[in-house]
Amino acid sequence: MKIKTNNYYFPKYSLLVLMGLLVILFFIYGFDTILFLRPQSVHQWRQCDCLSFTLNFYHNDGSFFAPVIHYLGRDGDGKTVSDFPLLYYGIGKLWKITGYHEYIYRLIVLLISFAGLAALAKTVEGILKDSFMGLFMALILYSSTIFVYYSNNFLMNVPAFSFALIGLFFFYKFYDSGKNKFLFISMLFFLTGGLLKTPGLMGFVAILGIFVIEQIFPVRFGKNGKLFPRPKIQILPFLIVIILIALWYWYAASYNSRHNSGIFLIGILPIWEINKAHILDIIHSVRILWLSSYQSKVMQGIAIVLFIAVLFSYKKSQKFLWYFMALLGIGFLLYLLLFFQVFNHHDYYLINQLIFMLSIFTSFFYLLKLHCPRVFKSWIFRVLLVLLMVYNVNVCARNIYNRYHVNWLNPYLTETKGLDNIDNITPYLRSLGIKRTDPMLVEQDPSFDITLYFMDQKGYTTFGGRFRDSLEIRQGIKSDLKYMIVTDSSLLQQPYLQPFIKDRIGRWGKFYIFKLH
Repeated sequence: MKIKTNNYYFPKYSLLVLMGLLVILFFIYGFDTILFLRPQSVHQWRQCDCLSFTLNFYHNDGSFFAPVIHYLGRDGDGKTVSDFPLLYYGIGKLWKITGYHEYIYRLIVLLISFAGLAALAKTVEGILKDSFMGLFMALILYSSTIFVYYSNNFLMNVPAFSFALIGLFFFYKFYDSGKNKFLFISMLFFLTGGLLKTPGLMGFVAILGIFVIEQIFPVRFGKNGKLFPRPKIQILPFLIVIILIALWYWYAASYNSRHNSGIFLIGILPIWEINKAHILDIIHSVRILWLSSYQSKVMQGIAIVLFIAVLFSYKKSQKFLWYFMALLGIGFLLYLLLFFQVFNHHDYYLINQLIFMLSIFTSFFYLLKLHCPRVFKSWIFRVLLVLLMVYNVNVCARNIYNRYHVNWLNPYLTETKGLDNIDNITPYLRSLGIKRTDPMLVEQDPSFDITLYFMDQKGYTTFGGRFRDSLEIRQGIKSDLKYMIVTDSSLLQQPYLQPFIKDRIGRWGKFYIFKLH
């Protein structure tokens, strides 16, 4: 049974309509202000880590395959790696031309996310031959708080997901035309997404699973037979992606082990390594802190109902969409188990898993159009979808507002915990004769790079309980430590700091600056 076109199909104008809607949402979400903000709010720590890589590339510190951050680590050289540094390096070099502006970084990530949304809209539009549904699916994604928040931010999760969505678009072109060039282009984008963040490979793995199933079982996924009629040739781009991904993460793990291991996670944090009490604590944290950030609770409930409906409609469903959804569901469950320990603090780990929800809605709409066309074409049904989307956007807009305006979500706002008075400290440090490469200790910063990045200063923090006693500070001075900033005057009464606060050379707001001897 084939899908027929309808009055909701306008492929020549759909991208123009989508861009118009995204511009409207840009202002609804307050991005005209957020675009120019310093790194802050939820996961300011990770934002500053990403910016630290980029700013060091801007200063020509390190190289593409030997990146560094401001935090010097245990080796004292700052060498460490997390994501494939494609964007860090590119933006760092772009700053050479434009000047160092964080909004350029935000804007590039935002444009990549818009490209991913456009690819998603055109993919769904092509599958359903329905532009309205393509736009609706793009807005489902762009009303997810975690996607929206990080689409105008500094982390690599949204770019990874966006490249994966572009990969899916070209895979659909391969599915529709049978031309292998689209398969290779698709795998190039999957590779890019997977290098930036491994979960960007979720769609790739599901497609690889379909390839394997088609070779082993008498299931045909193509329009008129096999989707992969030339498996010996068509397996090549899959193998290339797997090999290059494996090589990169082998290199990253080796690089970190030779320099500063333990700064960034390259591995898993599975559920079976923690006890029941810890598991329940993480579940509670997710329910209280992050659950509504994935999608509105209404949309989550609808997605669960639709998943069950499609799952038990195997014989009526389009085979590729059904298997793709089912494999993504299995992958989603495995991912939760493998990275369970991170979910109480890290909402962004589930951004790439939003593909599972998108596959559920697409599969259901295809099923509905095939077997209940009158309902699918009904204007009442479409109005209900629009109302649902308006509600979802409203929930997302409130969540975004809270992330930037509620103190406990954005400690940057508060005088006691914030870093607002360190924003412009760099010229003052240079006026004191402190070079950016002079190692400085920041007392009472538990992150790697927040204060060091804001100061554009190489050095150390008290991350991991380091430099909390006189002996370790003395050892640091003997090696390379030259200066110290104390972030709170009450710390000056601590006995372990007493020997090191005799030579105060400056003060910036609540920050006291000392030269170490």
